[in-house]
Order: sequence, then structure tokens, then C-alpha cells
Amino acid sequence: MNHPIRFERLLIARLSAVGDVICVLPALEAIRRSFPAARIGFLVEDRAYELIAGHPAVDRVHLYPRQRWQRGLRRPAAWRDTWRELRSLIKEMRQERYDVVLELQGNLKGAALSFLSGGKLRVGFSAADCREGSHLWAHRHFPPLPKPTHLVDKFLAAAAFLGADPAKARFRLPDSQRSRDRVDEFLQSKNLVSYAVIHPGTSHFGRRKRWPPERFGRVAEQLGSELGIPSVVVWGPGEEDLASRVAADSGGKAALSFKTGLLDLAELLRRARIFIGCDSGPLHLATAVATPSVALFGPVDPRVYAPWRHPRSRVLYKQGPDGVGDIEAIQAEDVLRACRELLAA
Repeated sequence: MNHPIRFERLLIARLSAVGDVICVLPALEAIRRSFPAARIGFLVEDRAYELIAGHPAVDRVHLYPRQRWQRGLRRPAAWRDTWRELRSLIKEMRQERYDVVLELQGNLKGAALSFLSGGKLRVGFSAADCREGSHLWAHRHFPPLPKPTHLVDKFLAAAAFLGADPAKARFRLPDSQRSRDRVDEFLQSKNLVSYAVIHPGTSHFGRRKRWPPERFGRVAEQLGSELGIPSVVVWGPGEEDLASRVAADSGGKAALSFKTGLLDLAELLRRARIFIGCDSGPLHLATAVATPSVALFGPVDPRVYAPWRHPRSRVLYKQGPDGVGDIEAIQAEDVLRACRELLAA
């Protein structure tokens, strides 16, 4: 049995993606509640920053401005500013004098930044559970995990390696009165009280996980006409046209959401009757606020990324002839059947 690792100052490094950062939150909570006197820092990218900034379990947030730095690297005139900002981030982390760095990114970027943080002890995944040789940068490794292991349980195993009690895990998000006010204003403007939320998008890299937008439109039309539940179609960066297509195919039963931040979206989901979407950040956000969810999975294993310990969820997954999940094999009626079951319950 592993002995707990002693620390007073802990840095958690999980930069992205949005859904993955959400999946870290139960482990973060288990650590905070197991070590209430510890000072906890969190290194995170700009896309998920809103989930960590102001989180009651985090004392110091270190921002890795990935999008700005990527743009800067394409412009030689901006290289000096980007280098200066990187040095500033390193200095900021080192000033905290972290005893332990919990590296949960599991790739070379996360390992390198953990090294640059100056933390005395770097703890990370074993070679079997990470990429790009990032295990070579860690002093100590978590025991290898069985395959498949849900992502939340993977992070909880890391927290337990530090000595945290996994039984103390739960989802918690920063509180935002501004988001409550913005959602109030939107719902009042659309005269919405009881509604579904549909998210048809995925990240750019996860386009193979998308379900045809006309089928989302069909689901919205049926929810409205059969069950009397209108839909709100939410969207992220680069997804507005996709969301507009879903709303247009709904026969007037779906409204396009306003441009939401992550905490706005969490508040919109918290009040919804049901959420319908593919494997993406909003699905995990719906899980975090305990909204009944219909999750559509394609090539990604739902045993790893499905809603975590969420009894009011339905996972739709169909294998194609090659044994890989085929999201287009899921029909609108499959989704509607799952919606009826959850709404009836």
C-alpha cells in the first residue's frame, strides 16, 4: 500500500480540454476535503480557465494562454512578448514553492510545464497511461490502471495516490451571480421555463464524433410537438452555423442560445429538463450539474467518457461493421426514446 505523500503546497497541472478539466473536478474536491489546510494551485489553459478561476477548492490559478501564444508563434514580431509571458508564468509558479506537482495532462507539454514549475516532487502517470514519454519527467508514478478506466476514476486514482479519500469526490463549480442574471434575461426574452438543451458540436479535433445536425433538428421538433418541450441549441467557438442549422430544422421548436461562457452554460444546463449531445465538454458539464442527459457516442469508448456515476443518463452507442462506434447508426427515434424514458422518470 502506498504511503500518503506529504505536502503543504500542491500544484495540479491539467491544461485542457474543457471536458477533461471538468472530469478533474471530483479529484480536486477529494484532495481539498482530505487536505483542508493545503495550498492548492491549478495550471490550466484559457479555454477551461473559467471553470477553475474562482473555484472554492483552488487558492491560486496559473493561466496558460494557449490560444494567444499559438497566434503569437505564427508572428515573429510577437515572439519576444510570448517568451516574456512564458517566463512570467514560470516565475509565478516558482514563487509558490510547490512541494508536489500532480501532472494530470499526461503528455509532453504537461510534463515540461510541471518541470518548469520548480515543484520539488513531480507525480504523474505510468508509461502505460500517458503519451509522448511524459512519464520520464516524473519522480513518482501512479500504479498502472486497468483498461478501460473512466477518466474521472483515472484522476481519482491519482488523488488517492496522494492520500486523498476518493469517497469525498463530488462535482463543484464556481458560483456566478453574473451567469444567473444572464440566463434569467435570456429565458425571459424567449419565454422559456421548461426546456431541453441540445449541443450539436464537438471540438475541431473531434469532428468524427458529431451527429448529423438534421437529426438533432428532428429531435427538437418532436420534443416540442409531442412533449411540449421547446429546445435551446447551445454552441461554442466556430459552432454557431451548425447550431443555426439545428434550429432551422426544428420547425420553430428550438431557439438559438446567446453566446455563453462556461458558467453561463452550466447555469442554463442546471435549469434544463434534459440535455442531448455528443461526447464533448457540455456533456460533462451537464453531468456536473446533474441534468438528465442523453449522450451520443461514436468512435470514442463510452466506458471512458460517458457521464460519470450519473443515474439519470442514457448512453447511445452502436458499433459499425469494423467494430468501431458509428455515430451515424444512431437514429433520431433512438434519441427520442431515451428522452421519453428520462422525462417519464
